[in-house]
Amino acid sequence: MKLLSMYVDNFGKLSGFTYNFESSMNTIYEENGWGKSTFAAFIKAMLYGLDRDSRAKYTPWTNMASFGGTLVVESNGKQYRIERSFSPKRPSLDTLKVYDINSGLEKTFKNEIGEELLNLNDESFERSVFIPQWETDEGFNSDIEAKLANLIGGTDDSQTFDDAIEQLTSHLHLLKLNSKKGLIIDKKKELFDVETEINEASELIKSAEDLRKSVDKLDIEIDKQNEIKNNAKNQLINYSKNQDKKIRVQQLMNYENEVKEAEDELFENDTILNGVNVTSSEIDSVQEKNSRLEQLKFEYEILKNSVSVPELYTDLIKTYNKDTVPTEEKLDSIERKIEKYNGILSVIEAHRVIPKEDKPIAGIVLAIISSLFLIAGLGIALYGVIKDMNKMFIISGGSLGAIALIGYIFAFLRFRKTSDINTERLVGGNVKAYDFEKRELEESMREFFGKFHLYSSDFANNLNIVRVNTSKYNNYVECVNLSKRGNLEIESRIKYLSCDIKKFLDKFIVPTDVISDGEGLQLLHECMARKTELETRLAYKIKERDEFIKENNLDSIEYDDIDIDLVNSNLVSAETKLETLVNERIQYMTRLSDVDDEIRSYEDLLKKKSNLESDIKRMENQYRLMNLSLEYLTQSQNSLLEKYVKPMKDSVKKYIELILKKYKDYSIDVNFKFRFVTDSGAKELGYYSKGFQSIIALCMRLALIDCLYPNEKPFIVLDDPFVNYDDEKMDLCKKLIKEVSKKYQVVYFTCHESRKI
Repeated sequence: MKLLSMYVDNFGKLSGFTYNFESSMNTIYEENGWGKSTFAAFIKAMLYGLDRDSRAKYTPWTNMASFGGTLVVESNGKQYRIERSFSPKRPSLDTLKVYDINSGLEKTFKNEIGEELLNLNDESFERSVFIPQWETDEGFNSDIEAKLANLIGGTDDSQTFDDAIEQLTSHLHLLKLNSKKGLIIDKKKELFDVETEINEASELIKSAEDLRKSVDKLDIEIDKQNEIKNNAKNQLINYSKNQDKKIRVQQLMNYENEVKEAEDELFENDTILNGVNVTSSEIDSVQEKNSRLEQLKFEYEILKNSVSVPELYTDLIKTYNKDTVPTEEKLDSIERKIEKYNGILSVIEAHRVIPKEDKPIAGIVLAIISSLFLIAGLGIALYGVIKDMNKMFIISGGSLGAIALIGYIFAFLRFRKTSDINTERLVGGNVKAYDFEKRELEESMREFFGKFHLYSSDFANNLNIVRVNTSKYNNYVECVNLSKRGNLEIESRIKYLSCDIKKFLDKFIVPTDVISDGEGLQLLHECMARKTELETRLAYKIKERDEFIKENNLDSIEYDDIDIDLVNSNLVSAETKLETLVNERIQYMTRLSDVDDEIRSYEDLLKKKSNLESDIKRMENQYRLMNLSLEYLTQSQNSLLEKYVKPMKDSVKKYIELILKKYKDYSIDVNFKFRFVTDSGAKELGYYSKGFQSIIALCMRLALIDCLYPNEKPFIVLDDPFVNYDDEKMDLCKKLIKEVSKKYQVVYFTCHESRKI
C-alpha cells in the first residue's frame, strides 16, 4: 500500500495544506512547531478516525462545524480517494466517503478503511508501520517482546499471552497456594467450624417441642379469659349505651309530639278540603261568581222594592246624601295615598321619626262641594223618577251630577299633585319632611273617610269598605233606574249562580259555624294557602325527628336486665388471671425464643454448610480447569511464537548485518528476547547503550514488518525517531532507512539538518 497525495482542509494547526508523496523516500524537513506530528496524525486519522482525546487535540482553534481533508492511496493495484470530516464534539456527525478513482464510484467498507487495506487495527498500526519518536525515547527495546507477541498472536487481541498466564497463575495461587494457604483451604476450615456448630445446635432443639406445648396450653387459657373479659366489657358498654338511649327516647317523645301536632293540623286542614283536588284559581273563580251573586241579589232587592228604599240601604243612602259619591279615580287616588303613606311609615320606622303629613285642603274642600252637588242632583233626579214628575227634575239632577263629576276630577288632580309632592319629599327630603308628609296624608285620608263615618286608622280596610258601599250604592241607583223592568231574569241568574256555588261547596266539609257562602269560599282559600305551609312544617318536623334518631342510634334499643356487680366481678377476675397467664407465657416465650434462635441458626448453618460444600467443589473444579488452561496456554504460546522465530531471525539478521558488521552472533528466543553471543557468553541488550538498544529495536521492528506483510508492502511513517542518536549511530540509521526505502514507501519527519535523509 502506498500514499499518493493528501489535502488538509483543516486539521490541528494545518489548514489548506497539500502534499504529493514519492513512491520510495519522502523526507519532511521542517522546524519544531511546524506541524510534523500533526501531518503524521492526519494520515492515521484518515485511515482509522479519531478517538476522544485525539479529537480534542486536533480540533482547530477557530470555531467551525467540522474539520478534515482528503487522502489518496494505492492498494493492490487500485487507487482510492478517502474524504473524511470530523465533528468537534459528536462522533456521530463524522462523515467518511471512499471513492474508487478508476471507476469514480463510491466504495463501502464494513470496517475502517485502514483495517480493510492494511489488515491492521489502529493499535497494531501504531505498533508496526507507524514509528513515532517516543518509541525509541521511552525504551522500545524493553517492551518489544510483549508487543511482538501481541501482534503475532492476533492484532485484535488486547491482552498478551504473558498477561493471561500471569492472571491464571495469580488466581491459582489465590485458590490454593499450598496445603495451608488459599481460598479452598479457608473454605474447608470454615466448613469444619460450621459442622461443629451444627452438632452443638442440634442438642438444644430437642427441648423446643415441650416448650411449645406449654405455650399452646397457656394460649388456650388466655383466649378463654380474654373471651370472658371481652364479654364483660361488651355487656358494660351495651348497658351504658342503653341507658343513654333511654334518656334519648324521652327526648324523642318531644319530637314525636311536634310531628303529631303538625299531622293533626294538616289533617284538620285536609278534612275541610275533603281530598278534593282544587286550585286557588278555581276558588277565586267561584268567589267571583259569589260576588256577582251578591250583586244580583242586591239588584233584585232594589227592583223588588223600587218605590220605597230598602231598610238595608237606609244608612247607606243617608251617608251618601251627606257626601258626594266618590269616583273610581278618586278611590284610586286614595289608594295611592295609602301606599305612599305606608311607605313613609316604613321609612319613618327605619329612622324612628314620624313625619308630618301634607293636607290637601283645596282638594278636600273641592271634593266636599262636589259631593254636595252630587247628592243634591241624585235627590232631585230620584224624586222626579219616583213621582213621575216633569223631566226637568231629572235634567236638573243630571246637571248637578255633571258639575259634581267635574269637581271630583279637579279634586283628584289636586290630590295627585299633593301625592307627587309628598313623594318627592319622601324621596329627596329628610326624616322631618317624611313626618310632615305623613301627617298631611293622614289628615287628608281621615277627612275623606270621615265623610263615610269611618274613623279607623286601618285606611286600607276603610278604602275597601268605601269601595263596597260605593259599589252597593251605584248598584242601588242602577236598580232604581231599572225598577220598571221585570226581575225574572235576575231571579233566574241568582238561582243558577246559587246552585253552581252550592254544588262547588258541597264537595268540601265546611264547618257548621260558617254562615255564608262567601265565608265558606274564604275558608277554602285560607285552607289552600295553609296546606303548603303545613306540609312544609310537617316535613321539617319529620326530618328533625329522623335526624335525632340517626344521630343517637335509636333504631334499636335493648333493655336486657343484667347484674352490673356480677359483670364487674367477672371482669376483674378475668383481668387478674390474664395478668398471671401472660407473665407465665412471657417466661416460656423467652426460653422458646432462645431455642428458636438456635433452630434458625441451625437451619442457617445447614444452608451455610451446603453452600460451603458447593463453593469448595466449584473452586476445586475451577482450580483443576485453570491448571489445564495454564498448561494448554503455555504450550499454545510456545507453538505460536516458534512459528515466527525463524522468519524474525532471518529479517533481523539482514538488517543487523547491513549496519553492524562485527556483531554476527546473536540469538532470539520464543519470547523475542535478543541476546548477543560473545566469547564470555550470551549478553542481553541491557548491557549495551541506549542508542545501541534503539538501533536493534528498529531492526526488530523492520523485521516484524517483513513478517507481517509478505505480499502487499505497506508504507512506513517515521516521526523523527532518532532525536537522541550521536553522529555515528545516525549515519548507521540513515544507511538503514535508505535501504528500507528501496522496499517500502517511507515518510520521514525530522527537524534537524543532521538527521535529514
